[in-house]
Amino acid sequence: MRVILLVSLFATLTAFGDEAVLDAWLKRQSTIETLEAQFTQERKLPALKQPVSTPGKLSFAKPGKVRWQLGEPPATLALSDGTTLTLIDYPSKTARSIPADSAQAARFSMLTGKGFQSPEDFHGIFEVAESRTDGAIRQFTLRPKERRMRTQVPWIFLSIDPEKNLLVAMELELQDKSRIRTIFKSPVINSKLPPATFQADLQGITVK
Repeated sequence: MRVILLVSLFATLTAFGDEAVLDAWLKRQSTIETLEAQFTQERKLPALKQPVSTPGKLSFAKPGKVRWQLGEPPATLALSDGTTLTLIDYPSKTARSIPADSAQAARFSMLTGKGFQSPEDFHGIFEVAESRTDGAIRQFTLRPKERRMRTQVPWIFLSIDPEKNLLVAMELELQDKSRIRTIFKSPVINSKLPPATFQADLQGITVK
C-alpha cells in the first residue's frame, strides 16, 4: 500500500511540475511582440521510411503577422496579415489565399493564435492528453477541443526547455497521419522587423 501511495504522490508531483513548466512558457508568450527563428522541418509520411528534412525560417509580429518560409531559397512561403493567409508555391508559381483563422491555416499560424497567448486561453482551446520528461526537455501532447480544428490537426506535440523557458520543437499530426516536426533554433525575440517581412511579391505568380 505504501508503494502505491508513493507512486501516486510522485505522479501527482510530476504532473504539477509539468503543468507549471507549461504555464510558465505560456505566460512568457504575452511578453513577446516579435520573433524570428531558424528551424528544421521534418515531414514524416506513412509511405516513407525516412522523414524529409527541410530548413526554414519563422517570423511573426503581433497582432497576427506571420511569415513561414520553407526552403532556402524558399520553395513554400506562407504570409499572414492577421486576416488572410497567402500560401505561395514557387516551383508551380501559384498561390492561394485562405482566412487566417481557418482550420487549414492553423499549421502556419498556430503559435501566434489565441491559444498560445495565456494559460487561460490555452486551456480553453486545448486539452493536455499526456506529459512526460525526455532528459531536460518536457514534452506535452495536446488535443484541440474544437472539432473543426481537430479535423485538420488532431494532435499537437510541444517540447519545452524549462531552464530557458523556450519552445524547442513542435510536431503536428495531420488528418492523413503524416507528421510535421519543426525544430527551432537561434530565436531572436522582440527585435524590430521591417514591414516588407510580411509582404508577398506575387510578380509572376498565379493566385487561385
